[in-house]
Parts: sequence; structure tokens; C-alpha cells
Amino acid sequence: MKEKIIFSISIAVILIALMFLTTLPPKNADTIKFDTVLIGEYSGISEKDIFVINTKEEWNTFIGKIKNDPEYNENIDFDEKYTFIAVTMGENQTKGYSIEIKEVYEFKDYVKLYIIQEIPCAGCDYETKITRPFHIIKIAKTYKTIRR
Repeated sequence: MKEKIIFSISIAVILIALMFLTTLPPKNADTIKFDTVLIGEYSGISEKDIFVINTKEEWNTFIGKIKNDPEYNENIDFDEKYTFIAVTMGENQTKGYSIEIKEVYEFKDYVKLYIIQEIPCAGCDYETKITRPFHIIKIAKTYKTIRR
């Protein structure tokens, strides 16, 4: 009985340690603070992609593709002090899909995004509706390569 308790406690400690380690940033990386600009389900972009926006012209081209989302706000403005990053999930046939940038890590030569994609469970009943999830963030201006 005593061995079972010690074994159970050991397993619990190992699991807690592993959970803690997965929350740490990658080795040789700094976490970058970011702000969400817009997150939604109905972009006009049907491909899975990443967009890095550093100029007003790039912003105007990109935002024209997002305007069909009900969450879009005409007051979203481009600011030269920031790099805007958008990730898209592609086109889906039902609701229940989403994409979110959870963390941004800066390495010596590039910036890496930690992204969570949610998909509906198999057999779950979701409304049939074309969705194209996206997430737009802004970070301090950078010209490094952005990786997904």
C-alpha cells in the first residue's frame, strides 16, 4: 500500500514538472509582448498563411481582405511603430474552427509564433457555414523573418 502511494505521488510530481516545463519559452528565445488587433471567423482569405505587414500599403491591401468579418472595425489603423502579423487558417465548411497566436518568441535571427488551432470534434453537430478564421496581432517593429 505504501509503495502505491509513493508511486502515485512520484507520477504526480513528474506530471506537474512536465506541465511547468511546457510553459517555459524555448531555449535562447525571449518572449515578445503583443496586442491582439482583431480575431475572427470570416476573413476573405481562403488559404492557410501568415502575413507580415510593415507598411501602410501592405496594411491597406491586407485589410481589404478582412473587411467582410462582422468584427471588423473601421477604426483599426496602421501604425508605423509596429509590425502587424496575421495568421489565417484557411477555408472550412462549418463553424467550430479557430486560430489564435498564444505566444511570440524572438530568437537571434527570426521571430517564432506559437499558434493554437481549434477544430470541431468528429461527429459534433456544427452549423454548416463557410468560415475562414484569422488572428491579427501587433508587435514592436521588426524586420526579422516571422515563422509559424
